[in-house]
Amino acid sequence: MRRILVLFAILLLSAVVRVNAQYATLRTGDLFEMRLSGMPPEFAADFNLQYTVSGDGLINVPLVGEFKALGLTPSELERTIQNKLMADKIFTHPTVLINVAQSTRYVSISGGVRAPQRLLWSADLTLSSAIGNCGGLSDFGSGRGIRIIRDSKIVGAFELKQLQKDPSKDPKLMPGDQVIVRE
Repeated sequence: MRRILVLFAILLLSAVVRVNAQYATLRTGDLFEMRLSGMPPEFAADFNLQYTVSGDGLINVPLVGEFKALGLTPSELERTIQNKLMADKIFTHPTVLINVAQSTRYVSISGGVRAPQRLLWSADLTLSSAIGNCGGLSDFGSGRGIRIIRDSKIVGAFELKQLQKDPSKDPKLMPGDQVIVRE
């Protein structure tokens, strides 16, 4: 019974990591595990490895070659690899599963908050919840002109009061985002 509970907890944890990672795009240096099924286990073992997205955004899959992973979601990369395995007639009905290591996903909050920090990213992390997780605005923090920087570009400036009035306008944060709260 104890083994079953431990296995269930491991499966549940891996599902949580998978749900969080499915909305994020892969970046340089991301580490993920790939598992294949739909073929004899001895063939799948050649592919069931850990992969790291290289500096040029590529991964190298045995027997298949290099794939561009940078900027793709895990599910997009799964489909790309599955299609290649079928197109090259390596396997007829492969299923590819990619689990991204959660530890590589952070959002940075700085400026006029009580506790500036890097927060662990999750798929439901919004701008206002991130500010709340940092203790809210500091004594000198301004709720106006809060900027989100993604891939070195400002993607928006927001007012905290407006987001609190209409939560549907509260933007979801993505891994690697920087939030700068004016002081």
